Amino acid sequence: MISEDNRALARLQRKQLEILRELDRVCRLCNIRYYLSSGTCLGAVRHGGFIPWDDDVDVYMYWKDAQRLAEHQNLFKPQFFVQSKTTDPNVRTSHYRLRDSSTSMFLKEDCGDDINHGIFIDIYILYPYPDNRLLAAKLRFDSFIYRILMAGRGPQNHGRAAKAAGELICWLYRGEKAKRKVKAIEREYRKNGGKHYLATYFGRDITLFHCVIYPRTWFSKPVKLPFEDMEVCCPGDPDAYCRLQYGDTYMELPPKEKRIPHHEFMYCSVSEPYTNYTGKYNGRMGRVTRSSGTAAVKRRQKGGRKR
Repeated sequence: MISEDNRALARLQRKQLEILRELDRVCRLCNIRYYLSSGTCLGAVRHGGFIPWDDDVDVYMYWKDAQRLAEHQNLFKPQFFVQSKTTDPNVRTSHYRLRDSSTSMFLKEDCGDDINHGIFIDIYILYPYPDNRLLAAKLRFDSFIYRILMAGRGPQNHGRAAKAAGELICWLYRGEKAKRKVKAIEREYRKNGGKHYLATYFGRDITLFHCVIYPRTWFSKPVKLPFEDMEVCCPGDPDAYCRLQYGDTYMELPPKEKRIPHHEFMYCSVSEPYTNYTGKYNGRMGRVTRSSGTAAVKRRQKGGRKR
C-alpha cells in the first residue's frame, strides 16, 4: 500500500506506479512478459501493493524481451525512456530501467554521470543458468568481471579488497579488450545450455561462491496478484519465491526501526525534469531533505534485503 505516513514517499510511489502502468501498457501491445520481483513481489503478496516504506519498483524480464522493449521505444509516451548500456552508454549497470524524463532522481551512486536521471523502475534481466556445475562456477566468476567492466570501476561499498580487485580487473581489461570480454560474457549468459533454472547474475543474487536461481516453471506459469490498482504477473509460486528471497518469516513485518527506504538520493522530484539540474548534483552535494514537489531524501537501509 502507498505510504500514509510520508507524503514525499507517497508522491514518489505514485509516480513509480504510473511508470509501471506505462510498462504494462507497452508490454501488452508487444506481447512482452514481465514479472514483479524482489520487494515489489513481496509487497504484492503481503500488502497488495507497495511495501509502505519501499522507494522503488523491481521487475524481471527475459533478456530477449528486454531487447525488444528497447526496440519499441517509439510506443512509449514521449517522457518515458528505456535505459540500458546500449541506449544510454554512460550507464554503469547491466540491468535496464524505465525512466520518466520529466522527473528527477539523482542517486548518490551515479551523481555526476552523464545519463538520464529521471525517476525509474528497475528491470532485472533473466538469463539461463548452466546445468553443468563447472560452467556455473566459471559464469559466477565471469559475472564479477562483467559487472566491474560495465561499471568501469571496482565495487565501492564492499571493502578495500574488493575495490582493489576491481581496479586490477579494470587495468587488465582496457579499451577494446574490455569490450570483447563483455561481449564474450554476454554470450555465456545467453547461451550456456541451461534448461531448468534462470538467474539475474546481479546484485545480492550472486557471489563468487553462490547464485540465487529460479525454476523456469515460475516464469512459464506465472500468477497474477493485485498491486495497488493493477493486477500484475509474479513468479508462479509466490510463497516459494518470497521464502527464497526473505526466509520463512517473510509475512511478518520487520521491526519499526527497519521500516525505512533503502536508496540514498541526492535529489528527487516528481515535477521537475532532471535536465534542470545538469552539472549540479555531482556527488559532492549534501543531502536534500525538503523541496517543493519533491520526494524527500532517505537514508539507505543498512544490511539485509528490504522486507
